[in-house]
Amino acid sequence: MMNDTPVPVAPLPEPPADALRKLREADALLAEGVQRIMGVATDLPGASHPLEEALRLSEEQAMATMDAAESAQKQLLLIEQTAIAGGFIDAPLEAIRNSLQTILTSQQGQDLAGQRLKKTITLLHAVETRVQEALSQFGALACTQDGEVQDTFSGQRLDQGSVDDLLAELGI
Repeated sequence: MMNDTPVPVAPLPEPPADALRKLREADALLAEGVQRIMGVATDLPGASHPLEEALRLSEEQAMATMDAAESAQKQLLLIEQTAIAGGFIDAPLEAIRNSLQTILTSQQGQDLAGQRLKKTITLLHAVETRVQEALSQFGALACTQDGEVQDTFSGQRLDQGSVDDLLAELGI
């Protein structure tokens, strides 16, 4: 025989304040950090996905480097052939100079993208750590009978000064 009496559910304890703080920090780090790291406003205007834009830029720079290196090799071959024939080599030398400048510029672009990606990985590791710590603190909370946990996130956000301090700790 079934009993229609509701099963009493123990009230959920308040979540640890530190866990909520860590989740707020993680939210703030993600919201502000990636935009700062990527320099979206100045370096990649109109970029809606800054990480993808950095990867795309890095790929373009790698292709420009390879094209310039191939061009320089062709010009060196032309210089060798011209020198054997006793001709002038000014034009091939200028082409090599331009190719080397392209390589240098491309490598600087790749270096910038790599620095940004390293900072982003550091940021994501910090966010991951804060979320894992918060979740481990929430792990002690009891669930209702249907397996749901009461929404305890207050929605309170960190002020800009706190966000700046957190990002400064990460070197961003």
